Amino acid sequence: MAAKSRKRRHGEVATLGSLLLSSLSREQARMMQMADLCSRWSEAVGDKIGGKSSPESLLDGVLTIVAATPPCAQEIGMRGGDIASLVREKWSLEVLSVRVRVGKPKTVRKTRGSGRKCSPVKPDPKEIAACRERIEELVPRDDIAEGLARLMAQYRKRFGEKDR
Repeated sequence: MAAKSRKRRHGEVATLGSLLLSSLSREQARMMQMADLCSRWSEAVGDKIGGKSSPESLLDGVLTIVAATPPCAQEIGMRGGDIASLVREKWSLEVLSVRVRVGKPKTVRKTRGSGRKCSPVKPDPKEIAACRERIEELVPRDDIAEGLARLMAQYRKRFGEKDR
């Protein structure tokens, strides 16, 4: 959709996107380009900022962006000129300036690397038994001692044994 309209030479093949945009009214084409910008927002600003913000509207040349956090809004504000020129270049939208507000973006995407990719850490039953023996005299209830022993074994497996 980000194809710019230009004259084709005789016999040159046109992209489907450019044919579609040329068959629409000016307002419909602008709406299609804005929808394409929204769906590819991370390409324009990067995954870090794209996951915490989204374009909201484009009125009178002002692109309004909703950012999830104040630091994200500040970064978008500082990069506003670059974002405006990139949107003009790639999406052919008439963006003169960028306005940012803090709020809930329409679609918050997780940034790459977020989320748990590894399997959960499961302690060895022998380690749980060793921890249980260690705290058995300190904790009178069996259910609490078992839970605490599991927690201690989990901690040791995850973070290693600390010297006392």
